[in-house]
Amino acid sequence: MGAQIAPGDVPPPTASEDFEVMPANWKSVCAFLDCQTQWRAVATLAGVVWLGLDYQAVDVVMRRLDLDSAVFADIQVMEREALDVFAEAAS
Repeated sequence: MGAQIAPGDVPPPTASEDFEVMPANWKSVCAFLDCQTQWRAVATLAGVVWLGLDYQAVDVVMRRLDLDSAVFADIQVMEREALDVFAEAAS
């Protein structure tokens, strides 16, 4: 069983800003948001290290929503960007 992460170890949300999503990307953004509870993280003495999304759980979301591999590729792009933001917030 892995180490538990305390609520204070999670980066605080930033100020909410509205943003436009192109219609062609709407499914991908919604799928990414549907996976928001599926992040893998490890608690260390230095703080939380965000590893990425749990792809088994993402696959469940993808299958239940009947989404194609193009949406998965988009989710991976958003995941990489989110990991960069998490790393920047931790430093």
